[in-house]
Amino acid sequence: MIKFLKYFASFGVLGGIAFIVAYNHNLYVWEQPSRSMWISNGSLFDGTGTLPIENPGILVEDGKISCLGDTCEVPIDAIQVDAAGKSIVPGLIELHGHFFSGKADSSESSLPVMIWNSIRLQPDVRRKLVESGITSYRSVGDPSSGIYKLKKSLDDQEVAGPHMFIAGPIFTAPGGHPVQRIPNRMIEQMVVQSDDPKYVKEKIAALVEQGIDGIKAVYQGHTNEQGEITLPRISKETLQTITTEARKHGLWVAVHTGSPQETNEAIKAGITTIEHGVRHGNLISPESMQLIVKHKIVYVPTLGREPKGHLNIPALHEAGVQFGVGTDTQGKMIVGDSYHNELSRMVEAGLPDVKALLAATRNGAEALGLIDQMGTIEVGKSADLLLVDGQPWSDIRDLKNIKMVVLSGRIALDKRELTSM
Repeated sequence: MIKFLKYFASFGVLGGIAFIVAYNHNLYVWEQPSRSMWISNGSLFDGTGTLPIENPGILVEDGKISCLGDTCEVPIDAIQVDAAGKSIVPGLIELHGHFFSGKADSSESSLPVMIWNSIRLQPDVRRKLVESGITSYRSVGDPSSGIYKLKKSLDDQEVAGPHMFIAGPIFTAPGGHPVQRIPNRMIEQMVVQSDDPKYVKEKIAALVEQGIDGIKAVYQGHTNEQGEITLPRISKETLQTITTEARKHGLWVAVHTGSPQETNEAIKAGITTIEHGVRHGNLISPESMQLIVKHKIVYVPTLGREPKGHLNIPALHEAGVQFGVGTDTQGKMIVGDSYHNELSRMVEAGLPDVKALLAATRNGAEALGLIDQMGTIEVGKSADLLLVDGQPWSDIRDLKNIKMVVLSGRIALDKRELTSM
């Protein structure tokens, strides 16, 4: 019996090692080094707001777009990419993600695979994001221990995936949203519960040291007909402290609001983006739209999570509001697919296809405060671009037909045949 148990234990260890080795190819690391690249032919939609043009030639070096046009000096060993018959557009930017809540259709996954995914920072999610053309991802609420490690691993290129920009824990009132939805064991990693401006200021300084890129705050409360507070909300003073400290440290501020009044107060406090928009079927007011345009706020409607959010799209578009694209992917939503579904919903709600494409690219970079580094295909910017079949500026659904993804000058997805000079 003892001999059998020893054999069984050995078999278990060997089985575990075999599983790890067999699954290693799914950890999703970069397989090819970054190289110079010359992209010729095709139609170019550069994201600057101009009409598509015939691609003059794009030279990629050291992860950036180094030259455009026929005067570029192409290195002899550059990868040659013929984009004939394809459209070239900037990489997509996800502005409202919860990475560790994201799903990548793992319904067929075994328990060991699901555990291994979590240990290795969700390789299936990272892969699906890139395959969907998402080259930048803004996390607006994830467990601190995991999201900091993931950001560092991506920045150091230890694993493959999109550029990661993180908010760290969500700032909310004690007992405010989303505290009631978070398991007790995760609360300290997921939220900062305080309505004390002094404490909030100190906490932001500490989070900056840990490497956050921005702040997510909840400015939504509820009081019932009896005057009882059923959902606490931080004060205007606390929100103002958050935005003031954010500006001091060069951070963006994403704010989850609810009512039109809360939205107006948040805008006046100096936020960067409105998350979910005006919610629960409330129609946005002319005053709100004027404030959004005046303060250059990016409006992220998350229509996949806000069933009545589409009602405000036509008026917002007419007013000249800048939209961003965010999915708030959770539950049965599939990461990556949900992004393209969100774009389709925005267009169906009344946003022109070309404006939806700009929302997914240029406006996303504006929201991140990185328009000088990404979001458009221009010299000096990160070489994040897609080759697609079709013309997504005329039909946003064509954006699903991705043939190649270039991320920081590295070929991250390749469904075409490449040759070298």
